[in-house]
Amino acid sequence: MTRTAPPPSRPPEPDGPRQVSKFEFNLLRILRFLVGHFPADQGLQLVRTATSKPDCISSGAVDLVKDTLGKALVLFLTRAGGWRNDKYLRNNAPTAGRVWDRIPLDERTLEFSRPVLDFLFWLTAEKVHETKLAWDAAPKALTPTDELFFALAFDAMRSDPDVLTVLRRKDTFAQNPFCWLLMPQDAAAPDATKPQPPDFTPMFTGLRAVLLECMQTYLTHRWVKSERDKGQIGDWKKMRHQGQTEFAALRNFLQAAEAARRTDLARFVLRTNAAVLQSDLTPVFWTGGLQGSGPQRLADRLETQRAALALPRQMEILETWQERARFVGYFDEDYQASQMWKADWEAANGDRVAARARAAVEMLEPLRGPVAGQPSIPGPAQGDENPEGSPG
Repeated sequence: MTRTAPPPSRPPEPDGPRQVSKFEFNLLRILRFLVGHFPADQGLQLVRTATSKPDCISSGAVDLVKDTLGKALVLFLTRAGGWRNDKYLRNNAPTAGRVWDRIPLDERTLEFSRPVLDFLFWLTAEKVHETKLAWDAAPKALTPTDELFFALAFDAMRSDPDVLTVLRRKDTFAQNPFCWLLMPQDAAAPDATKPQPPDFTPMFTGLRAVLLECMQTYLTHRWVKSERDKGQIGDWKKMRHQGQTEFAALRNFLQAAEAARRTDLARFVLRTNAAVLQSDLTPVFWTGGLQGSGPQRLADRLETQRAALALPRQMEILETWQERARFVGYFDEDYQASQMWKADWEAANGDRVAARARAAVEMLEPLRGPVAGQPSIPGPAQGDENPEGSPG
């Protein structure tokens, strides 16, 4: 079930085949492209083409927009993982079943608001890569379903560099938590000295939490592909930017999940690490495609390589969750939640995955301590406060 705020429309049309104008036809094709039901090359061509905008659209076109939005998002969430018979926390207790079994209907109703339709109008009427119309939507004005739709739209269009440049300047995407979970390297400005992810706290309550439950498998597949593709990145600056934005997004997300006591919504981080670290890996797995010797400063080269390992570096947080869960007693409030996390950890072979992640990260820290199989850097003997050659 979906709800949308309709734009100004013409009087109802008689029954029969729905007739739409050229503008409405292009708008509907762009919408289908954004939700993955229309060829990407043709969709991007429409986005780069302007169509004369009418004063209003027909009621038939409005109905088609609402129908397409509702069905496409439901289909996406079902395929993304909502169909799975799984367990998630509800009132701090594991609840099993598919999403429509676990969650009452009124808590999983998808609601769209006016900014979605305004966005479709803007895409259809403007050459987005050359637009002079300052469209944007305030993040606080968006519903959770709006945020997910805009993230899917951003994902569909980000392959066009010109369009991406325009979109990433808008708060609708730059402050969208779903964009930062799916493609943080594109959601953040490429020249940002320090990535600033949005506040992930609202993601763990209400409909946003339901959407995250449905998307765990989808997120896992996305991050696994991203990790395996890193070995093909040849540009040092691009690698550093991607790694830093990934680290900032994941670290903030995990901190918010811990504060909300919804560690089950961070399963995709654990499962992605488990899928990537099926064997002992060296940093070359992530950085093997980098071309040339890189930046002149050794510190910058090391920082780029550390950034490439943004995902395995999150295992230290997940490991602390596991250690804490081991000491939760039977009569403690979080006992059931801790048991579920321990089951997830065991299913992913978390101890082995954490050890492999730690070993890979330590290979990039030559001054922090010895790495297995490598000689350590000798230090001063115990009690020698002023070894020879050091300043007094």
